[in-house]
Amino acid sequence: MKAQILSTGDELILGHIADTNGAFLARRLTDMGVSVEKIMIVGDDAEDLARILDTLSTQTDIVLITGGLGPTGDDRTAAAAAEAFNVPLALNPGAMETMRQYFSRRGFEFTHSNEKQAWLPSGAHVIQNEWGTAPGFSIEYNRCRYYFMPGVPSEMTQMFEFGVKPDIEARFNIKGQIWVDKVCVFGLGESRVGELLEGFEETFDSMRLSFRAVFPVIEVKIICMCDADLSGDDIGSARDMQEIENKLETAKQWVVSRLENRVYSVHGLTLAQELGRILSKKQLTLAVAESCTGGLISHAVTEVAGSSDYFLLSATTYANSAKTGVLGVQEKTLVDHGAVHENTALEMANGIRRISGADVAVSTTGIAGPGGGTEEKPVGTVCIAAVGPGFETVKRYQLDIGDRGKNKQLFAATAMNLLIRQIRRNC
Repeated sequence: MKAQILSTGDELILGHIADTNGAFLARRLTDMGVSVEKIMIVGDDAEDLARILDTLSTQTDIVLITGGLGPTGDDRTAAAAAEAFNVPLALNPGAMETMRQYFSRRGFEFTHSNEKQAWLPSGAHVIQNEWGTAPGFSIEYNRCRYYFMPGVPSEMTQMFEFGVKPDIEARFNIKGQIWVDKVCVFGLGESRVGELLEGFEETFDSMRLSFRAVFPVIEVKIICMCDADLSGDDIGSARDMQEIENKLETAKQWVVSRLENRVYSVHGLTLAQELGRILSKKQLTLAVAESCTGGLISHAVTEVAGSSDYFLLSATTYANSAKTGVLGVQEKTLVDHGAVHENTALEMANGIRRISGADVAVSTTGIAGPGGGTEEKPVGTVCIAAVGPGFETVKRYQLDIGDRGKNKQLFAATAMNLLIRQIRRNC
């Protein structure tokens, strides 16, 4: 099964925004077992878009198109599709109804300009958009099935997951032809991860690895295309599924064993999600004291659904007066060692744990840059403490990568990773 991806919009051509939609769709199609042949970017010219849509109809099985479904004059995708497929535009009752429902739920006024979004190529199948105003649609022409989605990434991703993906799986009978597991690595670069995992495909038939860098984490996907090797006649039987699970687990253990103890999640989770999973499993509560990370740890932790079950308190104590007045850091510690020191970090962590009553706590204090560094404590110096029942550890790291924002992200990730490891070791 082959597919191509088409992202539309002059803002993409001009370089004002990046095509994150194309990258997302390519990953998701690949995970499904669909081969992505090409990703293209086209402007808002309707004739150009119509010509490309027509050409693709004899070249591939699936085309995913994003953008140009809005209410303004430069949103011309539906009109271009109608021209390409030699059908008229028609007011689609299903599209109109989904839009009216969306506007009604949010108390918005439905205007005449919004009606434009319900004019779709005749014969198109509406894909509901519960996350925005523009309905998506799909249509078949020659050998190809087309799926049109909004360009707004938050709307597009939801529409793909809940509307497009299930339709592709059912229509092309590809569900169950590929299985994916994922482990997440912190503390190794992508090239080093690749080196350590050389020989995987020679070791495991009908399996391959895919790598994705999501700073500062590396995701390793284990992709199993097992259908040809299954013993049962009916793929999806309990016997077959158990065989697939066993293959994936064996491959995962092989991967984990070679990654120098840097795998922090065998469940494919972010650092904050993995930390939350462990806290929930062990019924522990958390508090955070941050200086150089400016609340990034607390933000990441509270982005996880259900974090209110374990997250108690955070304090972003940038000033020394806040460190002493709020957290109880001793004046002598700051005078003798300064704000960026292991002793300061440890007193911060113990202080936030004490005043919150949390089971575990983590703290950060450092120099994110670009200024503020010294010969003794250069930019990138960060001290991180993690405390809890049965453990109290503090470490100094040198993590400068030349960008203040990325330094802060790396400091926050290092803190969560340290706390994860301490909880696993001691709780």
